[in-house]
Amino acid sequence: MSARLYAGIVVVVVGVLLIMYSAYNINELLFIQGKSSTSDIPLYGNAVAIPILSGILLAIDGLIICGLSRKSSLALHFLANVVWIFASLRLVSALEEQVTSRLTFYRIFVFFMIAVALFALGAIVNFLPKSQTQR
Repeated sequence: MSARLYAGIVVVVVGVLLIMYSAYNINELLFIQGKSSTSDIPLYGNAVAIPILSGILLAIDGLIICGLSRKSSLALHFLANVVWIFASLRLVSALEEQVTSRLTFYRIFVFFMIAVALFALGAIVNFLPKSQTQR
């Protein structure tokens, strides 16, 4: 097993563990403690949003590490990571400030969709067949 494949698997496992931790926290906060009022929203930002968004990003990055065949796709993946982190930080800050504006959350959603589109474009570039040289 190559070091790149091993590193990718480790990153995916860490991402999945973070997603599971986030699911545990939402279960704990919502169903066991019954925290469902507006004043409890900042708890969800720190205990649920940060771990799940980080976990999703790590799982995607781990899969990219495992299946990387073209280094040219790294630019798109890097840009997608930056947009994803920016949108995540905006979401967490909006949850902490208890923003209720729909436009704010719509803009955050648009940034997440841009990141997803960049990840998809990077995957397409990564899996394009390499050109055959004629001799």
